[in-house]
Amino acid sequence: MSLITLLTTATNSSALSGITGRIYEIIISISAILIAVLWIPIAISFFSEDENRRLNAKLRLKNAIIGTIIYVLAVSGTLYTVFYYIATGA
Repeated sequence: MSLITLLTTATNSSALSGITGRIYEIIISISAILIAVLWIPIAISFFSEDENRRLNAKLRLKNAIIGTIIYVLAVSGTLYTVFYYIATGA
């Protein structure tokens, strides 16, 4: 059965919320793996013997931390809440 078939045949909201909850968990898991993979080059450069690579890693560290914080705020819903409050005032 495809996802569309499951969504159209779901008669109660608990089945639908279970499906959307599982999709949400899968998306978060995949994106968390991607973020971990993107941190690997920074971590490797941090422990390098080359001074230029370590300096470059320190510069990239700030951008990586900011990006990770934005991602966490977006996934948790905090970012949506802040923008919703700014847009509507409620």
